[in-house]
Amino acid sequence: MAAQQGVFQINLIPKDSFEFSPLGRFLSWATTTGRVLVVLTEFVVLLAFGSRFYFDKRVNDLTEEVEQKQVQIETFAETEKQMRKILAKQSPVNTYLSENLTFGQKYDNLSKTIPRGVHLEKLTINDTGMGMVGESESELGFAQLLRSLKRMEGVANLSMKDTTFEQTSGSVKFNIQATFKNGSN
Repeated sequence: MAAQQGVFQINLIPKDSFEFSPLGRFLSWATTTGRVLVVLTEFVVLLAFGSRFYFDKRVNDLTEEVEQKQVQIETFAETEKQMRKILAKQSPVNTYLSENLTFGQKYDNLSKTIPRGVHLEKLTINDTGMGMVGESESELGFAQLLRSLKRMEGVANLSMKDTTFEQTSGSVKFNIQATFKNGSN
């Protein structure tokens, strides 16, 4: 038994009634749980303090990037102004070319329809119609011209303003007016 000679402490004194009062229990809770809350709060504060440096660097990087982009935009501002001037000058040229292309198409169609032996002295073409003054070497050539003009795409009406037949040479002098259909070439 000598080996079991340890000292045991037994407290038979009743505990203080303060520990069981509401204030005593609150203080006991505050000293144990309150320490944990303080440590967690300090951790959150340190985390926020540390993340501030990251976000400050990020804001600085973004500010520099925005400034670089603004400089790039400002360098292209003069080029953009020049391009807008060029495009403004190009608009009348496009209009002129498109009008002349339609005239060119009308002229090509007409040159394909005029038979051999027909000579034009005057040709007028506009958006609404055309006028032709000329001479055909024969009545057959004149008839072929009229038939070709009637079949020509975009022609709505043909009207004869003046027609003269010369018996000695067999030629026909004519003045023909043609009107185009709306929106056609």
